[in-house]
Amino acid sequence: MILMVVGVVVGGLGILQKTLWAPDDQITATAQVDAQAPAVVVDPGMLNLYETPATLTVEGSGDLTIAQAPIENVDAWIGDSAVTRVTGLAPEGGLTMESEDGKGEVPNPAGGDLWQSEVTGEDSVTLDWTDEANRTGFLIAGSGEPGDVKTVTISWPNHAETPWAIPLMAIGGALVVGGVVLLFFNRNSAKKESNRRKARQERRRKLAEYGTAFAIVPVLALSACGPEELPKPEASEAPSSPAAGVGEDQAKRILDSVSETIKTADDDTDASELKKRATGPALKQREDAYKVKDKIEKHKLPPAVANEEVVVNYTAATDTWPRMTSLITSAGGDTQLLVLTQEGPREDYKLWSQTQLVAGTELPDIPDARQGSALLDSKTEDYVVTPEKAIADYAKALGSGKDSKEAKKFEADDFSKSIWENQNAQKDSAEDGKAEVDYKYTPGKEIVAQGTAGDAAVVTGVVEAESTISPQYVEGRTGTLTLSTPQKELTGTDSTQKSVTTTTTQVLTFLVPKDGKVRLIGGLETLSGAKLK
Repeated sequence: MILMVVGVVVGGLGILQKTLWAPDDQITATAQVDAQAPAVVVDPGMLNLYETPATLTVEGSGDLTIAQAPIENVDAWIGDSAVTRVTGLAPEGGLTMESEDGKGEVPNPAGGDLWQSEVTGEDSVTLDWTDEANRTGFLIAGSGEPGDVKTVTISWPNHAETPWAIPLMAIGGALVVGGVVLLFFNRNSAKKESNRRKARQERRRKLAEYGTAFAIVPVLALSACGPEELPKPEASEAPSSPAAGVGEDQAKRILDSVSETIKTADDDTDASELKKRATGPALKQREDAYKVKDKIEKHKLPPAVANEEVVVNYTAATDTWPRMTSLITSAGGDTQLLVLTQEGPREDYKLWSQTQLVAGTELPDIPDARQGSALLDSKTEDYVVTPEKAIADYAKALGSGKDSKEAKKFEADDFSKSIWENQNAQKDSAEDGKAEVDYKYTPGKEIVAQGTAGDAAVVTGVVEAESTISPQYVEGRTGTLTLSTPQKELTGTDSTQKSVTTTTTQVLTFLVPKDGKVRLIGGLETLSGAKLK
């Protein structure tokens, strides 16, 4: 009978380890957020403390966002604002939090171009995580006011096992069966053995008591292990050189937003809308085009931003702001090189330049988007000419002609060929009309140069072009110029005795090698205006 009791106790311990004493299916850690903090940052590696998938759950009030990006970018976005950081695990299912003082508000992070991805929700938002820790940090915020975020919880699946449960149940079952067998034989024993049986049972009882203690103590000892050391987050080492600025999914999201905003601006020729997503030469070209279209309804605007496909994420490797990065995109057979710039971590990327790549252009090998390409100084001497001089030489070649020494530094291209042909045609027409024509090409100072995976640089710059037609002046008498579209509409007259200057903006992209000739691979020329002098 005692043996059966022992079996029930031992088996019961095994059953308890599988039921009441079984570990939870999840490991969960949670913490309240400092009510004075407008944002929370979860350090890299926190979601990888245990096996994934991990779940990050945030509760608060209003619209909430969890955004992810390399921790360096997250910290740059936080800047000098107050923040609460989730840095590790605390005992008894808590999270360690560290508060950093600063400004009491941040912008709403939802939709920011800096983020590789984001999730949003009202009063509660959840992010599921299965990737490696790497350098990924998580920014949590609502409207940007303190108190929006109230609790942060991280949970992981718990695969803890109970290795003694099955053996204990098996041993307990065996002891119960053994007790039943003994009980059966005891009932069939002769009466004359009763006294001896009682004595034997007494001895067995005592032995069973010792056996019970022997069986239970080790089980209790196995269950009474000391406190387990809490794991600590382990992120990848900080990069020794600048990292890629824009990821693949991030690039397409930025491109679509830029394209949509610029299309909206083009539809209404709305310069204020345009400024939301355009800057630099791209802004100037379109603003000028809007002004021309206001006077010439049929004037054609610059091409739409190609956004059907990101052919190459030609992202720059950078860790500072302003940032410049590039995309090679396509739509409807039109392939474009777009240069984008971001003034600060909280700002949207804006289109800095847009050039249409020459048909049949063989793109150079571009560094993997996960590493990014180097941004180059405009005065770097690592190539056959500096990026700055490539732009200046091409501007001079356009003004000096195909036989100039500057023109011989470049491979032949259709753009310069058409410029020189137009010049010759205009000069002949001017002479027939007793007029003179003069050309001026001025290189701009705005230049973006990026390295390739080979021995070349991709350089984009600006050339401001002017063509001035002057009436003939003979013996105190000045001739009269007859004007046609677009000069007629832009100057407000169809004839004049003054000089007429027409200006265009040329945004040009070159492949500059270490040796050999520079090659034009893309461009976009737009009419800037016309005026009388």
